[in-house]
Amino acid sequence: MIILLLDDNDAILSLACTMIEQIVGLENTTIVTGRNGKEGLQLLEAMDPLPDLIISNFRMPAMDGITFFGAIRSNPRWQHIRLVMMSAITTTEVRRAAAAYNVEAFLDKPFRLDDFRNLLAY
Repeated sequence: MIILLLDDNDAILSLACTMIEQIVGLENTTIVTGRNGKEGLQLLEAMDPLPDLIISNFRMPAMDGITFFGAIRSNPRWQHIRLVMMSAITTTEVRRAAAAYNVEAFLDKPFRLDDFRNLLAY
């Protein structure tokens, strides 16, 4: 499994990577990390093969998660990639904005190991 994980907080990136690796295993996954949507688009352009899953924070500098997901869904090459939004901002408006891009799940921060376990179960 290849996962692109975006968050502007190094501690969150590290924690999420550790949790994912505990569930999937180091030998079964590749996690590519970035700090914002703009960097995420650059990483996607260079990735071959493409990620199976993208997990992105909502609020990031340079390009937020919603704008990033919009760019992904507007590119036919990337439309099939599974998307997950994560955020400490859990308002109805944020969830609705994420849902507009067919996100598969919304991870509330702070997240737990079980949140990732449920997400990666299929």
